[in-house]
Amino acid sequence: MTQPTQRRSVANKARKKRDALLLLNLVLLILIITGGLFLWKEYRAQPNQASTPKISQVSQSTSSKEAKDSSSTSKAKENIKWVKQDQPIKLPILMYHAIHDMAPSEAANAGLIVSPATFESHLKALKEAGYYTLSPDEAYKALTENVLPENKKIIWLTFDDSLKDFYTQAYPILQKYQMKATNNVITGFVQAGREDILTLEEIKEMKQNGMSFEDHTVNHPDLSVSSPDAQNSELQDSKQFLDSNLSQTTTTVAYPSGRYSETTMQIAEKLGYKMGLTTNNGLASLSDGLLSLNRVRVNPTTTAQSLLDEIRN
Repeated sequence: MTQPTQRRSVANKARKKRDALLLLNLVLLILIITGGLFLWKEYRAQPNQASTPKISQVSQSTSSKEAKDSSSTSKAKENIKWVKQDQPIKLPILMYHAIHDMAPSEAANAGLIVSPATFESHLKALKEAGYYTLSPDEAYKALTENVLPENKKIIWLTFDDSLKDFYTQAYPILQKYQMKATNNVITGFVQAGREDILTLEEIKEMKQNGMSFEDHTVNHPDLSVSSPDAQNSELQDSKQFLDSNLSQTTTTVAYPSGRYSETTMQIAEKLGYKMGLTTNNGLASLSDGLLSLNRVRVNPTTTAQSLLDEIRN
């Protein structure tokens, strides 16, 4: 083979090798790009197919619930026409404590325990008699403006001591009859995590569903014999706990065991309370003073009919 021929042969081999390498590199590049595109699409698709729907579902469910709650609240407000009254209003404020079937060991507190069956009979009778259950704000409005919802009777259901059975027993029955109630919270017991007391999470859940929560001091002391500083601390600290944790302005205090003094009312007023609930039996009226409102004590033996008779005015 001549020398020029040999050179051409070597050049051809080199060119073919180069072309083969170029082709191989091109194929590898195409594979890399294709693989990259595939992985990118998978990466983009994964959150849309897995995470996003979950978030979306939660968001839509929450939004739907909030819209429903807001709609229900708006409808309730729209449907209530407050009518000025000629005579001073007398408001029945019912006072409950525990709602459960009493155990023999609880005999000492028998007067504070109402069975769920009895409680339900009360709500059923009130509903059938045309009573509308008030929130604290509505109770204040009724008393200070002397107004009533058109074609309705009014009642304010209150529960003292923030006992656990308000959540497990009373709350489901209240929901059944579409009624609302106010529980007066011993905030120190909630913070201590006592088993027989409502948790903050339970309180928040019920608040979202129409229940209201007002003050019953930090430690449930006898305010009538407490020093002014001690009273101020009990009323202020409990109010701050409720205000901050429930995003509200707490307006009402139920005096522990119904014990209070003129000093107590002065301190309560200074701290911004608008109403004070006593254990003095009777219907509440503006003439009693907003910080010393009467309540109707409900006993285990209170029948539905006797309750209707007592609150009739």
